[in-house]
Amino acid sequence: MSLSSKLLCPTTKNLFIKPCHFKLIRSGVSCSMLPIQGQKSRFAHTMANLQESIPLTEASNDSAAALVQEYPNGLCEIQLNRPKKLNAFNDAMCRILSENILAWEKSEKSKAILVKGNGKAFCAGGDIRALLDLEDAGRHPETAAIFYRHCRLQHLIGSLKTPYIALMDGITMGAGVGLVMNAPFRIATENTLYSMPENSIGHFNDASASFWMPRFDGQMGRYLGVTSSRLRGVDAFYAGIATHYVPAKNLPELENAIQNLAAKSDSRLALDAINTTVEYFSADLDKDVPKFSLGGNGIYQAINRCFKHNTVEEIIAALEEENIAVEWARQTIDQLNALSPTAMKTSLELFRRGEQLSLLECMALESKLASRTMAEREFSEGVRATVVTRQKPNWQPPSLKEVNLDELKRLYFDAPDINPLMPLLDGGHFKEYQQGRYMLPSCSEILEVAKKTGTTVDTIKNLKEKYNDKKGVQAKIINILQ
Repeated sequence: MSLSSKLLCPTTKNLFIKPCHFKLIRSGVSCSMLPIQGQKSRFAHTMANLQESIPLTEASNDSAAALVQEYPNGLCEIQLNRPKKLNAFNDAMCRILSENILAWEKSEKSKAILVKGNGKAFCAGGDIRALLDLEDAGRHPETAAIFYRHCRLQHLIGSLKTPYIALMDGITMGAGVGLVMNAPFRIATENTLYSMPENSIGHFNDASASFWMPRFDGQMGRYLGVTSSRLRGVDAFYAGIATHYVPAKNLPELENAIQNLAAKSDSRLALDAINTTVEYFSADLDKDVPKFSLGGNGIYQAINRCFKHNTVEEIIAALEEENIAVEWARQTIDQLNALSPTAMKTSLELFRRGEQLSLLECMALESKLASRTMAEREFSEGVRATVVTRQKPNWQPPSLKEVNLDELKRLYFDAPDINPLMPLLDGGHFKEYQQGRYMLPSCSEILEVAKKTGTTVDTIKNLKEKYNDKKGVQAKIINILQ
């Protein structure tokens, strides 16, 4: 539950921050082919001692840069710094974040961590072209090692006690989403463009999606994951991807206010204090209520009706029978028909299993799946069609009915984990989503309260009081109940 936005925000006047230079960290050395265990199938390609340090694969300076800054006041900052590649997340960046975030978590001087992107993207996803090049070169063990390290980083972020603030100003997709969804503060702007597009490149929804997507509002997570749908700006806030919606022009002042907060604190920043500060700079959506693309016209209820099923075939059948949100259902079927049948079935099975697992168990499962699926044709075909040939991918098998789900379970999910995930930090044993404290009320809660109160006015009054007048509550209610 959030604190009232009526509380005064800490002033930024007369704040003196001692200059502290950015450290440009570049990393990249050639990595030799690692040992392969077992050659019975391509699924068996894996690394010996995967949890040990493995050299970086990138050699390009530009492909492995990040900016790290530690202020004397205890605020720690990372800026993803590959603007020409939309901050596509690579192995070097993963190492930089992992090493620094872990060190800050263990330091008594660290008061909060702020992560942002340079340019028009926060992070447009993983560097899939680099992964394709490794697979084409027969260096699958290295791609599996990269995913292993990504999974450890996402688990680390979800296990932190140090407050973590992510500024999602710009494109936030795939691996970029993995950097924010296990954080208590996920700040969207009008520039935010969210998507988990993995099924469009023949890959399953990863980046910790197996944990948070099944725990999303109703069937919203399944819908966003399986369809690879995009959310722009305030939609990401309404849907729960973001916890706050701040106009981009306010971000410099917000960062200064967080600096001021850190300067006045002797220990880690209190989450409620950060929330009050972010709320102060958040947009007032009540005067001119922006639309929620998944809210009105019965779309949210249709999402729950259609995506409650445990097979993609049943989901499509339900969409075909949808008689309320008809246009939305038609568009959703078109979306699904363009995606990889294998990836969609893998993702849905991953959500079904992840619903019963802890964050740590989910990340271990994603690491295991990546070590197996990345060696297969579907990923290479999807990435090549997306970033090389820019043609329609030739999925194999080409249809859902030809994809044997039992075989996918046997090869991907039920096979032994030869290289179990070794976390960087103890934690992540919880099975409930921990980062919903400062989110808007869910669509399901709004509908439940509306059913009890009987009117939109009473629903707004009830939930604004419960959520301490959080900005956006009234706007979301109006969208859902219109």
